[in-house]
Amino acid sequence: MLIRLLLLFTVILWGSTFVATKVLLPYISPAELLGLRMLIGLPILGGIVFARKAKFDFSRSEWVSLMIGSAILTAHFLIQITGLKYTTATNTGWIISVTPLILAVISYLFLKEKLDRGVVVGIGVATLGVLLLFSKGDFGSIGWLKSTGDWLILVSAHTWAIYTAVIRTVTRTKDPLAVTFAVLFPTFVLMVGYLVWHNQWQVYLELPLDAVVSLLLLAVLATALAQWFWQMGVAKIGAAKSGIFLYLEPLSATAMGVAYLGEPFGIFTAVGGLMVLAGVYLAERKK
Repeated sequence: MLIRLLLLFTVILWGSTFVATKVLLPYISPAELLGLRMLIGLPILGGIVFARKAKFDFSRSEWVSLMIGSAILTAHFLIQITGLKYTTATNTGWIISVTPLILAVISYLFLKEKLDRGVVVGIGVATLGVLLLFSKGDFGSIGWLKSTGDWLILVSAHTWAIYTAVIRTVTRTKDPLAVTFAVLFPTFVLMVGYLVWHNQWQVYLELPLDAVVSLLLLAVLATALAQWFWQMGVAKIGAAKSGIFLYLEPLSATAMGVAYLGEPFGIFTAVGGLMVLAGVYLAERKK
């Protein structure tokens, strides 16, 4: 019961990160946000890794995969944070949900894994859902094609899927906590270096309370503790059962985006979001 509560807490927290990011973006740039998140969060995650005695027994080829994965992950964070400047946390939560379907296509194209009928149908349904989210039902206008934020979030779903494919073999055979720390550490070095070079510490010290709380949520809870809780859940009840909880992430993002940020939530957002979830469910139900 405790493990399931921790998983529930984790996915609700991950959904709220989109809202926290929106709160911070008026005050700092995407690169600064990522740098501060790493500066605060990674040492805490490192403490958890040390306390649990995670083993970094990677081979040379595995280290290469982890470093490539880290570069992709850094790009992913920056693209997603930038996208959130121009779209809502609600849309972000729903669009990100298509990541498993993108991963299925990538695996088919590059890893020669099969696509069964359920996956194809799921991709079709989810694609229609994403188009509804982008256009709000107004397909006749070309304005929705200029939704920079939505397109960047969709790109970030692809970068996360590519990142997952690159490090998948390592995560299946090595300690997931060690893998997480290893791929985040180069991001930490790069982005903290950017903060030192940028030298805007006075601005960071003058952030308002809601921005500070949002930063701590992103760094301490989402980067450090949530990663630990998720790995505990996967270890105790398995990846498949843990994955079911991810269906709640866009619901969390929507609830907090509407309640805290006052974001709009119309019929096309509801229908589009449900179609995305239905598509992911159709593609993954056999798994």
